[in-house]
Amino acid sequence: MTALAPPAAPATALRAPLTAAAATCCAVSTVYLTQPVFPEIAASLDTGAQSVRLAFTVTTLAYALAFFLFGPLTDRVRTTVLGGSGAVAVALLLPAAAAAPNLPLFAALLTLAGIAAAAVPAAMIALMPRIAPPGQTGLYFGLIIGATVAGITLGRSFTGLVAGWAGWREALLLLALLNLAAAFAVTRLPAPPAPPAVANSPGLAQAYRAAARMTTHPPVLRPLAIGSLLFFGYLGVITFLTYRLRGEPFGYGAGAIGAVSLAGLIGVAGAPLAGRLSSRIGARRMVLLGLALVAAGIGALGVATGPVLLTAGVLLVFLGVFSCQPAVLVLLARAAPPERAGAASSLYLLVCLLAGSLSSAALGPVWSAGGWAAVTGTGAAAVAGALALAFLGFPRTEETPR
Repeated sequence: MTALAPPAAPATALRAPLTAAAATCCAVSTVYLTQPVFPEIAASLDTGAQSVRLAFTVTTLAYALAFFLFGPLTDRVRTTVLGGSGAVAVALLLPAAAAAPNLPLFAALLTLAGIAAAAVPAAMIALMPRIAPPGQTGLYFGLIIGATVAGITLGRSFTGLVAGWAGWREALLLLALLNLAAAFAVTRLPAPPAPPAVANSPGLAQAYRAAARMTTHPPVLRPLAIGSLLFFGYLGVITFLTYRLRGEPFGYGAGAIGAVSLAGLIGVAGAPLAGRLSSRIGARRMVLLGLALVAAGIGALGVATGPVLLTAGVLLVFLGVFSCQPAVLVLLARAAPPERAGAASSLYLLVCLLAGSLSSAALGPVWSAGGWAAVTGTGAAAVAGALALAFLGFPRTEETPR
């Protein structure tokens, strides 16, 4: 059907969403920049690596919760102003964090940067339907959603690669410059005014309550639960992969760990592939296929003792995540009330990122008690739960392309 396969947008028309996607990627990467350099930061700040990991958990938790804060604001503030302001704040906070002399100040500044970073994807997601040509809204949304996942991967690789030849503080400074450039680019995007917040429109408090109530609606809850289990499983495993690669049999340094994480960006190819395949086999089957790839990747990482299986596992995990996300969002869009579709998308990002941030804390005792095998086993179990929900929770009619 035409609605499922719109004509390709010309390169000039894609300039705006690609710029928005690049800004989103830079902002999201700042939230995950500490993952490959936990030991280096701990040594510099004279603290333990577990304390640095806890600071990372707080940052990702603040970033996730900030989506609930910024979501309603996108209907009241010009999106280019909101997104540009968030990128500028990140660019100012990262150098301050790099200069922090102790962990409490470093953690506080990084948490503020995580909150500011959330303003960028929240604003860019809200901007896309306002500037997308007819028939291209899905493509524009897909670019931003893909950029958020790419930002997670880039954050885990960029800092490690730069720290390998310069230092982790220098990596923060370079990332601050990238966010400053992104802020300038965002201000040059098309700037349609936000929908007016007239007197008879819902107030902020009412908008927050309406978004929260959607979590009690079973058709909406199922996609949210699938996304939460997926992010808990895959981000938990990827977080503790840093510790795994530091020890035997790998013994990798920050640069090598960053290179392994960067390989996951190849998985971005799964997004357009999933878009084409979903139109043929249906969103439900695409979700099942993507989750199966993630489970296979976690299994490969669990038994990997060399670079070949390790790289294959990383690629499978991220290919599955990129493939699965657009299809879950399709199912969510079908389940959510039309007047709450935007709020549902923001809520999906919130619960996914919240689950991902909580996985770092929840799997800490698992790592201590059972090591890498216990972590990958727990991650695989979470993804298996998502598979069960996708298989049993949606009617077979969802397999029919629409």
